[in-house]
Amino acid sequence: MKSNLPDRSLVRQYLLGRLDRNKELEDQLSNDILFNDELSEMVESIEDEIIDDCLDGTLDSADKDAVDGYFLRPPERKEKLRFARLLRHHFEKPHDLAEARLDAPLSNRTNVIQERIDYRSAVPWQSHFRPYGQIVALILLSVGSLIYIFSVRKNQARLESLLAREREHSASLVTDAQLLQSPILALTLVSDRSRGDGTQIPYVEIKPSTKRIMVDIVLQGPSLGAYDVHLETNAENGPIWSARLLPLISDSGDARLVFDLPIQRLKSDVYSFVVSSAVPGSGRPKHYDFRVKLTR
Repeated sequence: MKSNLPDRSLVRQYLLGRLDRNKELEDQLSNDILFNDELSEMVESIEDEIIDDCLDGTLDSADKDAVDGYFLRPPERKEKLRFARLLRHHFEKPHDLAEARLDAPLSNRTNVIQERIDYRSAVPWQSHFRPYGQIVALILLSVGSLIYIFSVRKNQARLESLLAREREHSASLVTDAQLLQSPILALTLVSDRSRGDGTQIPYVEIKPSTKRIMVDIVLQGPSLGAYDVHLETNAENGPIWSARLLPLISDSGDARLVFDLPIQRLKSDVYSFVVSSAVPGSGRPKHYDFRVKLTR
């Protein structure tokens, strides 16, 4: 099966902070590391390689600057480097001591050997084994503790990331809910009854949070000064709202009536705005129909 894991060299560049200019790729890798255990293990392995290179002194100047300036920013990596240096120092110290003894003059080595023979004859062998056993036990305990600490911090970072995402999602839901519960509805009317087919008319749904309707009526033909606007039901039982309005005229000459309509007297029904010019003899009034649905 083909692995979906990224190339190790790409992950190394990510750990050294060289993907800052490719924010999308950097964010994608960060997200994958949180939710992909196999990739997370690869990252830990490459972290160990970088730490080994750092201790071996095999990093070039650019990588060394990246390690000092970016890779070692997290405290857990600094602790990991410190612990690796202590382990390496502990296991290399006996070897260095042996080499120093081999490099010493023969007479000195003879004295050292004689001293060791005298010391061993005086001290039981159990006294040598006990300190080394305690050191090994201490090292194993330290390694286990560090592994546990790294695991806890990794899980904590993953949980914090999930919590941040949930907060962002909750904030987005709150914003959407606020938009859905906006106290103002928009209603745009373009065609009057004479130019409509009578079957498809604009529709508005009034929720409990709705306070008013922002109405925009597009006028046809040249503007003739002020207009009388009446709101009637489909049964034409008389106007339930009236106003005399001046149109808004754009630079291109388009005229429209824009106004707020209160909703206190509205119910689920079909309504019509009757628009007529206040200038006598300017023609028949026009009817702009729309439907209202109240939800509780």
